[in-house]
Amino acid sequence: MTEELQQAHEALIRGEGFTVLSSLMTEGEAARVRDSILNHLEQAVDERDGVARLSNLLAVDTSFDAYVTNPMLLGLAHRMLGPDARLAALGARVLMPGCELGGLHVDYPYWAMDPGMPVEPALMLQVIWMLEPFTEDNGGTWVAPGSQAWGEYPSEKRFADSAVQITGNAGDAVVSHGLLWHRTAKNRTDEPRVALLINYSQLAIQPMTPMGPFTDEYRAGASAELRALLGFDHGRALRNRAMNVAREG
Repeated sequence: MTEELQQAHEALIRGEGFTVLSSLMTEGEAARVRDSILNHLEQAVDERDGVARLSNLLAVDTSFDAYVTNPMLLGLAHRMLGPDARLAALGARVLMPGCELGGLHVDYPYWAMDPGMPVEPALMLQVIWMLEPFTEDNGGTWVAPGSQAWGEYPSEKRFADSAVQITGNAGDAVVSHGLLWHRTAKNRTDEPRVALLINYSQLAIQPMTPMGPFTDEYRAGASAELRALLGFDHGRALRNRAMNVAREG
């Protein structure tokens, strides 16, 4: 896995800004996760432009724990963002039949900052997990390869000149640098297109959407990896980071 992690890291930082990890879950598991998300649609926090957006999924269903601690994703997050990387968001996007083209953007926190942020060290890593095949017709994500290094706000003209649409199989996952220009596509089919979204960030980045609340039982039973991702020991992690920086200085 070390070589695969290195290749993915190189692609995100110095390559196209994204890569597709094949078969990160089985097709059967992808179908089960898809059904779970569709069963929770009534909890969508935002429904506009034909897109249902679910957030804070760990508070909805603890079975999602396994996906944010997937060894390949966690290894890549630690390589890009540091050993104390945290979970910034876990949600889902459901593109309803007939939904229109989504807005062109980069991911939080970059859209809340001035342009020109460095590609490395990265502040954010996004995962778009395909819970069914992504096709040109059902809303495969549009991206501009290499745009993580352009150092400017997204523009429709430059995006249109270079954008490609990502397709893949159920269980594949698109991982991308937070600075990569991208947008959701039109869904021209008669079925919803469902994706699980995970965002990892550097320790110091304040999550845009608070997660939880979590019960004492959940906290007590959380693995060390999950505790770190959710910031249960945030103060201690910050102190450790500060001491490491002081030693290096």
